[in-house]
Amino acid sequence: MSDMAQELQVCHVLSTLPEKFVVDFANGIDVVRDHNAVLQQRSGMFARLYDNYTGTASRRQQAINASLADGVAGSLAWLTELSASLASSNLALAKVQHRVASLQGTVAEIANYAVDTQEQLVRLSAHLSRRCDQLSSEVERIDLRQRASLQLDVVMSKWQSGHFASLSIAGRCYASLEELRWGSFGDWYRSGDTSMHAEQIALLRNRIISLMIADTHAMRDTRVDTARWLQAPEHALQQQVQQGIAYLADWSMAGSAPFVHATAVQPQEMPDLLPRRCSAERISYAMIDEVFQGELA
Repeated sequence: MSDMAQELQVCHVLSTLPEKFVVDFANGIDVVRDHNAVLQQRSGMFARLYDNYTGTASRRQQAINASLADGVAGSLAWLTELSASLASSNLALAKVQHRVASLQGTVAEIANYAVDTQEQLVRLSAHLSRRCDQLSSEVERIDLRQRASLQLDVVMSKWQSGHFASLSIAGRCYASLEELRWGSFGDWYRSGDTSMHAEQIALLRNRIISLMIADTHAMRDTRVDTARWLQAPEHALQQQVQQGIAYLADWSMAGSAPFVHATAVQPQEMPDLLPRRCSAERISYAMIDEVFQGELA
């Protein structure tokens, strides 16, 4: 199987990878340092996604390299294309729009930036604003709470049907939560409609606990060796998918998000705050809190 085919399969399992990639690409554009130098500092998963989404055929790659040699202008051209083709969630578009606004302020302070680069930023900002307005209108037409409930059903059914079979049981929990955070469920959670937060989160926890129990054949509150929750099955895509969730979880720290960090990053030593034995109930409560802890700030 080719590297590109493997990456496409990984993106099928972890459907939020393209969204995060566009945001990271936008955050990687630096008006002070050369973009190529910044790109080389990104993780292996980011670099492989970059190759896949921007093309690897020699003729097209030469055109890309020539474009990137022009610095910010070339990067903005690719960001415009990528945001149109890959970013579809409110969260991704809002993060990219915030970064573009920041770039506009920085470019305005540097006198030697070409006028056309500044105009390009203005056009991209207007394009992103239209996309955000379109999504906002759609959200207003369709009740966001219903969309959140529908996405919860879809994600849980994906887990139940074996969609995340290449991941550990804890990894299936994390991949599901990231998909919810980047989708309609996350939009609803951040919308300010707190009337059903506790009820919906309780439903999410119960659904996750049921699936973890089914996967491990343990009782809801039975504590088992944590290594059992973290053990990934043998699978053709296991290594690539594990790298994918490590990329999604590059925000996690052993001290503030020990369950996510141990599950996705798989450090050589387990975080001190991670219990050595825990139940499905304990993992679900902790991981939901870690993934959604900053969403209402």
